[in-house]
Amino acid sequence: MSARIREAIEALEEDTAALNLAPPERVRARGERLRRRRTAGGVALVAVLTVAGVSAGVAATNNGGRDAPSPVGAGATADCGNHMLGLMDRIPEAAITCFLDAVEARRPARLAVTSPTTEGDPIPTLYVVGGDGTVEVTTDFRQDRFGGGQGLLLKRCTGPEVTNGRIMFRQCSSPVPR
Repeated sequence: MSARIREAIEALEEDTAALNLAPPERVRARGERLRRRRTAGGVALVAVLTVAGVSAGVAATNNGGRDAPSPVGAGATADCGNHMLGLMDRIPEAAITCFLDAVEARRPARLAVTSPTTEGDPIPTLYVVGGDGTVEVTTDFRQDRFGGGQGLLLKRCTGPEVTNGRIMFRQCSSPVPR
């Protein structure tokens, strides 16, 4: 080994000697615990939002229960699925098609998507299509540790478009806390 390489290795050892690094096993175990907790919390939250969104969508499409019920099958809510996405993942094409078809046909539908923040915090969003073709978008920011605690927000949107495998809208109301 040359003298320069030996000097570089000694300098590196001196630089890193003061660092208190956790063993790789402990780092992996901590990451795994965080991933399991986030996944479990995200799944539970999506389930709660799904029930709340479907209830709100059904109430909105039949005037809060005061209108006569639709014939069987005519007003059934289409379920476009629950999707857990990674940072760069796209919503599956079949789910997007299901959602856009429901908006165009003015047929009740729901789509649940959980996307992570840059830091990995799960942000569930529930899209509920009403009988008039508008979409209620409920986004839950409560698990976003670095996002300023925006809470649970609802907005009504029209003109859905797909951009990079994500659903965007031409126009939305101002977000309202729920």
